[in-house]
Amino acid sequence: MSLRIVGFCGVDETAGDPGLLATIASRWSRIELGVLFRPGFEGKKRYPRMEWVEKLCTQHQKIQLCAHLCGSAVDAVLNGDVSFIKETLIPLGFRRVQLNATKRNGCETKELEQAQVFEACRAIPTVEIIIQANDETESLWKKKEDTVNNIPQNVSLLFDASCGEGKELDLAWLVKAVKASILSGIPSGRIGFAGGLKPSNIQQVVQDLRQVYGWTNGIWIDMESGIRSVDDVFDVGKAWSVCAGIDEIGWDNYKKANIEYQSLRAAQIEHLPKTVKISNHAVLAHKLSLLRDRRTKPRDFRTILKEITFYLGYEVTKELPLRQRHDCIAPNGIYVSADKAVRLDAKVALIPILRAGFGMVEPMLDALPNAAVHPIGMYKRGGAYDRPIEYYSRLPRSGGKDYDLAVILDPVIATSRTVHAVISKLQQWGARQIVVLGVLASADGLKTLASDHPSVHIHVAQVDDRLTEQGELLPGLGDPGDRIYSSAKLESDFITKAVQRLPSTSSLGTLDLGRNDNDLPPPPSPVRLENISSLNQNGNTTKYTEIVCTAIEPPSFTMDERDSATQLTTHDGGFGPSPARMKWGASSADLRGPVIATTRHGPQRNAIGAHAGGYSIYRALAVASGGLDTTRMPKLELTTPAVRIGPHPSWFDPTKIVTMDPFGHDIQSSFHAWLKKGYDIRPTIAVTRAHVELPECKDALRSGYLSADDLILAKSGTSVVTKAAIEPVWYLPGVAARFGVSERLLRDSLFAQTNSMYPELITRDDLKLFLPPIGGMTVYIWGDVSTIADPNVELTCRVHDECNGSDVFFSDICTCRPYLAHAVIECIKCAQRGGNGIVIYFRKEGRALGEVTKYLVYNMRKRQQGGDQASEYFRCTEDVAGVKDTRFQALMPDVLHWLGITRIHKFISMSDMKYDAITQSGIEILERVEIPPELIPADAQVEIAAKVHVGYHGGTSYAVDENKLSETKGREYY
Repeated sequence: MSLRIVGFCGVDETAGDPGLLATIASRWSRIELGVLFRPGFEGKKRYPRMEWVEKLCTQHQKIQLCAHLCGSAVDAVLNGDVSFIKETLIPLGFRRVQLNATKRNGCETKELEQAQVFEACRAIPTVEIIIQANDETESLWKKKEDTVNNIPQNVSLLFDASCGEGKELDLAWLVKAVKASILSGIPSGRIGFAGGLKPSNIQQVVQDLRQVYGWTNGIWIDMESGIRSVDDVFDVGKAWSVCAGIDEIGWDNYKKANIEYQSLRAAQIEHLPKTVKISNHAVLAHKLSLLRDRRTKPRDFRTILKEITFYLGYEVTKELPLRQRHDCIAPNGIYVSADKAVRLDAKVALIPILRAGFGMVEPMLDALPNAAVHPIGMYKRGGAYDRPIEYYSRLPRSGGKDYDLAVILDPVIATSRTVHAVISKLQQWGARQIVVLGVLASADGLKTLASDHPSVHIHVAQVDDRLTEQGELLPGLGDPGDRIYSSAKLESDFITKAVQRLPSTSSLGTLDLGRNDNDLPPPPSPVRLENISSLNQNGNTTKYTEIVCTAIEPPSFTMDERDSATQLTTHDGGFGPSPARMKWGASSADLRGPVIATTRHGPQRNAIGAHAGGYSIYRALAVASGGLDTTRMPKLELTTPAVRIGPHPSWFDPTKIVTMDPFGHDIQSSFHAWLKKGYDIRPTIAVTRAHVELPECKDALRSGYLSADDLILAKSGTSVVTKAAIEPVWYLPGVAARFGVSERLLRDSLFAQTNSMYPELITRDDLKLFLPPIGGMTVYIWGDVSTIADPNVELTCRVHDECNGSDVFFSDICTCRPYLAHAVIECIKCAQRGGNGIVIYFRKEGRALGEVTKYLVYNMRKRQQGGDQASEYFRCTEDVAGVKDTRFQALMPDVLHWLGITRIHKFISMSDMKYDAITQSGIEILERVEIPPELIPADAQVEIAAKVHVGYHGGTSYAVDENKLSETKGREYY
């Protein structure tokens, strides 16, 4: 039996400078420093203040730390809340956490639920969770039928019958307790002991434990009272004496260890597929342990990796074909016969998966100096089942038929998805035979590979059994690429940043255990409210409240130089890109930050895509042809909105508006500090005033349905409107939430369906904004803009999706133009009554399937047998496009929330999809208005019958049963 860890619990300020503790940890690598966390007790003996803990954590990056949770801190975990562990302890470097769930330690949870604790453990698989095992906590650690086969692999037990009172170990109790525990018979090093340990008895207790237990992977011991002086001071000298005493009897006891080790290895290999070859070589196992050890420096890591690769490489190539030689003569002049003199008769291609695979190339070239090297750049994003990203390939176009063997090099095979993708690529390339050479792999990954590729042999040195939900191999050996090239962030740097994120208070009791430190907003700026009065377009005085924030100083920006390299970023978080802050839904524009999507500030850009969507292509043509100077800054001083819109409460709700920038029309005031500093920030909304003249309005004047008032409508038929042009700005997490999918799935779909046009969708998870290359919308407003948000002011509204053929050229196959004109007339009438009318015109041609698709559908409808039929209306669209509608009205209500609308009195639309989307977003609709039957063109009867039959609002004017549906027909092409 070996001692895996010797824990010294209760380290606090009484130990003095944390550097003294770091000295012990440096001298004995198996020392663990235990910190007690009990909210409300900070500063008392044994419970250090957070400032001291922070200083301890930054002393030495290799110190082993264990957090002993007491009081409300342990109660939180027992009730399933692991946020304190995730957001505070892990960043500080704690990799073991002990649950002291006893009354003596302030635990108030009455019912200790084993299943709930297990779920908490699974939520943090990279942290070892220790359950203090004693009579009081037996419901947590004793075997139960319903959980015996479902024990998390990161659960450990510390047997301490004294409940932390310092009573000496009772070996008889220990034997019974271990046999009754959830870890009985599991030789995993997951059991520890405590109780009465001190310098005077440490040697005897360890010897006694070795007589009783003999686990190969060792145990650990923990002590608290025994290393404190009479005045309850942590005694560094006693801790030193304990370590020195263990030195004398030895930290390890290898008796029968090799037999047990070999037995475990044989059992592990027995359950793997036959195409998987695991080395059982003792030297290799020794080398791999060095490779795993976090204390191994990059230079040594590279050397050991080469040694392991060199050995495994010989195993991989042992059956390569040979050719006889007839020209081999020994130094003594004797001819070596052809049955002994041979040369390799095979062409080998080495396929390292960048970047870690490069660390295995040199030893393979030492063994096979004539092998070709064709690297493939591929990596897997976070998440066990995410598709890997290929960003580089040097496979020759001539194909794999030129090689007898392709050897894939990748040190770690976790989920195997990356290796699987490379194997598939090599098979398409035409590789004759493929072999995978790795160092460490997961059992699940190997089984998946063997199942998917039964002809591929896999060689690794060792297998681990655990994979996290994110696909991380445990215990693993870390990121081999980082360790090879010294590119891993130093843990001390990581801890320092974590400390900087902690609240300034030293009391753990005041910490918000549910906060998300990964996305903290910048410090709040002073906010004041100003009451402002202005004249509206009717000449009346309007009062509103403006939120005024003292500006947060924007960061300095970097200009893109003409002679700099074109950047194709494959990962976020590296040097170079430093996106400007973007806290969508923040309480002010200043706290949120601007949308930066211009080419002038590449590193500070915080959005994917370009302004003006598809029109950015024409801008590129202007630049390429020399017609546009890219260094020119636009003059925007006189372009501010013609009327004021907002702010409204919905602007500060990250769920209400996710497809447009609510501050996009007001950049001059909202982001004045950024503009003053030289940032090139472009508006995504323009608000102006205009006159609109429709023939239908003139007809309505002549018929007397409309009357001129020279304020809203002139005698000429011209009406006065406020209009806003809006470009889409998508907040990807919010858009994904609207559709009930993950952000990752949304990004992958956008990337794939744009034919890889926006690689940053999959390589830059830090960029949450996307400016899609689609049309935006235009809002037309009749009436007083300042009263739109008032639910007591009458509001008539139509949401219209573009139909160029009808809206502009009066095509008679649909109702779009007549319904749009009817809505405009109703909006004018509403404004004349003192209310407001709004028409929102979306650029979603052909139900967002496009005009080409729409015309193809027209042809099918007219040419099908029996001609254009209402019963076949939607089927024709699905036959051509695969779907009948892609307008996705769930995104449509954002513009209504931008206007502050909470109630629509008259909704000029029959669409059930639009109605449902608006009402489900929290906006009330009082009345739905269908298109008057006399306005429907003869050939559009097919459309209206089909839509009403599937659920469109027919009101009192329309009723479509099966007979009516089958009878309704339009024109036919011959």
